[in-house]
Amino acid sequence: MTKKHWLCIKLVSLAGVVVFGLWLLTTFFFQHLISTQPKPATDINEETEAFVFEPVIPGQGVSVATDMNEHTGFHYETWHYRANVKSSDGKDYGIQFLVYRVANSDENGVGWNSTQIYTAQLVVSTEGKSWLQQRIARGGVGQAGVFMDPFHLWIDNWTWQSRNNTALPSYLSAHTDDFSVALTSEAYGPYILPGDNGYNALHDLPSKVSYKFSAPFLRTKGTLNLNGKNVAVQGLAWIDKEWGNSLLPESGFGSNTFSIHLTDGRALVLNQYHKQDQMKFVTGTIANRSGTVTNISNDEIRLYPLENTTLLNGKTLALRWVIEIPKYNISLITQTIENELWLPFWVPSWEGPIKVTGSHMGVGFMQLTSQEQ
Repeated sequence: MTKKHWLCIKLVSLAGVVVFGLWLLTTFFFQHLISTQPKPATDINEETEAFVFEPVIPGQGVSVATDMNEHTGFHYETWHYRANVKSSDGKDYGIQFLVYRVANSDENGVGWNSTQIYTAQLVVSTEGKSWLQQRIARGGVGQAGVFMDPFHLWIDNWTWQSRNNTALPSYLSAHTDDFSVALTSEAYGPYILPGDNGYNALHDLPSKVSYKFSAPFLRTKGTLNLNGKNVAVQGLAWIDKEWGNSLLPESGFGSNTFSIHLTDGRALVLNQYHKQDQMKFVTGTIANRSGTVTNISNDEIRLYPLENTTLLNGKTLALRWVIEIPKYNISLITQTIENELWLPFWVPSWEGPIKVTGSHMGVGFMQLTSQEQ
């Protein structure tokens, strides 16, 4: 056999090794790419029942100083930032930044074996227009996660960070090809703990509980870049942090949330958990800048839809509501700024900025989430 033949054989063998190596690498990559995707949101509740996570029980207490961190012993976690802002010409904008951490298992792996999946939603809206994007990333490999000392949450190049662990003051920076957000937020009032010192019950069902705290008294300012145009904005913002084991309403149920800054300086939150036309269970809180929190019970609240709207995607939703809390002399009607804000993300919902009129004026956000049977 000639030297030339030996060289050909070696080259063919080397090519075979390279091809085999590429096949192994590709197989590994796609296996982990598939496992990076969270289970469909509609399967989340069933998935939770198959694993054992830490229980949500009263009396544990919530610590604002440490609980902006992630709690991987629980099935899910959310960091939710919302802002009602105005531009220099008086135009209203809504900004939503929502990050989910969801565990695909009750076992915590490391690196590529991490079971923690992160999804982030970024939405900017104004009358007649909205910009939105979602990102999904795996924990454990540097693509997404949370650091403390000080607080720093990130997913790809979207970051939310602070000089301390309470996330206030904080800086939010998120860029996409079509729009970007850069906002600095500072507190003018305290964090508040709803329910029983942060033990938050949406319903008298044992499964509908979580740990939660909020920062409703925030001022924010910064710059939006919308299709290449910079828009300076300022206004009010709100942070919610929540974690537990029951992320979505159960099949056939819906959940409606209203977070409202009243012009008298108070912050109003209402959560309605319901099943179609059956009995609706509503809970709420009223907080003021001194830190006083008043819990509102189901029988003290009248919350009902005033008008349905059919969206361009064919969905019909109640986008105008009446809120009545006679004990506290509150009677409000909500009005959306932009109707077409059905968000087709991993957790689909309608969420957007609202104004309220009536006994009080105010601005805030409404979120409508349902689980069809």
